[in-house]
Amino acid sequence: MGQPDYDDKRQQIEDELSALGGLVEELLIQSVDLLRQSELGALERLGEDLRQVRKKRLAIEMGCLSLIATRRPRDEELRLLVAMVEIAAELEHIADHARRVARVNYLVADQQLGRSLASIQRLARTVQSSLNQVLEAFVQRDLLVAQTLQTDSREVNELYEQAYQDLLTVMQGKPRIANQALYLSRAAYNLKRAAERVTGVCEWVVFSLTGNMGRAAVGRAAAFGDIELAHDEAPLS
Repeated sequence: MGQPDYDDKRQQIEDELSALGGLVEELLIQSVDLLRQSELGALERLGEDLRQVRKKRLAIEMGCLSLIATRRPRDEELRLLVAMVEIAAELEHIADHARRVARVNYLVADQQLGRSLASIQRLARTVQSSLNQVLEAFVQRDLLVAQTLQTDSREVNELYEQAYQDLLTVMQGKPRIANQALYLSRAAYNLKRAAERVTGVCEWVVFSLTGNMGRAAVGRAAAFGDIELAHDEAPLS
């Protein structure tokens, strides 16, 4: 197989995946920071970063498929390459959710939404932290960390519920800015969806190490077919 050459190429792809993960982490935080400002230049820069995400994802995918086709790896090596393709795809989905969060920024301007914005910022930082931990677990081949993150969604759910209740209170008590609260609910919802994608990354890390794919990933693929909701919003009731 020409193992040294193969190892070098595989390591290069892993490094590219780590760089992609770092970029997506930054996008998550930037997207929420943009909710506090209306700066078109920042939105344009974020759009350029998203284009870089897509280019990097494609390069990782092509690199992995090339190694699979030309070197015909088996067992652990094959699982690793397949997992990197899928992790890169999950990262691109997370970046897309960040884009949808950022798009809300020009619709939210009222300072009375400050408490809700703070809840959403905490939610974004929690998602970013989980993503950082699972990507590090992938690099370190740390199965325990990946499995723990895969099954622990309590903090994200609690923060999302807090943001949801804050926004519901605004809508009921301040009809004048109800539309802005509804727009902001879309941002919170997309962060929750990003967290689900982080769980997907965890599942592929576990797969790369054990060969076992979690039921959640199989069920999600069947239920969603990787098709996002038409308006990417969580209705408030």
